[in-house]
Amino acid sequence: MDFRPLTTKERSDLITALRGNAESDRALLMDRRDTSFAGTADDVPDEEVINAIKSVPCHY
Repeated sequence: MDFRPLTTKERSDLITALRGNAESDRALLMDRRDTSFAGTADDVPDEEVINAIKSVPCHY
């Protein structure tokens, strides 16, 4: 994986989203293909939550 620093706009959007999450319980969204930041949402459908949980590798 290649490291690419955030652009000024990406950084600003991410900081705003993190503040929204901390202050207003907004959900942070990320792209499934490359785990990049994809915005925020007030409510996330149950199916999205289930897919996110299933995507986390777990080792016993």
